[in-house]
Amino acid sequence: MSSSAVSKQSSQQVSQPDAPGSTMEASEHSASGSASAGLNLNVFGAIAGAFSDKSKKETEADGSSVEHREEESRVKGAGKGKLQAQGEAQGQEHGREMKQAIKQ
Repeated sequence: MSSSAVSKQSSQQVSQPDAPGSTMEASEHSASGSASAGLNLNVFGAIAGAFSDKSKKETEADGSSVEHREEESRVKGAGKGKLQAQGEAQGQEHGREMKQAIKQ
């Protein structure tokens, strides 16, 4: 996932002298910025198992039955994960002003 944004603002104001004794003003401003980000996720997992079952049935002389059951299970698992994140940002700003007064 990545994203970026850029913005720029610029303005300029100028006043021209109309008559002797007037002043001139000028200003300029600009700004810009950018950003980006990334994310990476890796996951690995494994499960292994073994199951066994033993059953024995005995019948008694009177007709009743008894069942003997033996169960065994073994499970083994492993997992590993990796996460990486990175980001970057930059910004710049510039400004300039000029004033001039003319008197005669």
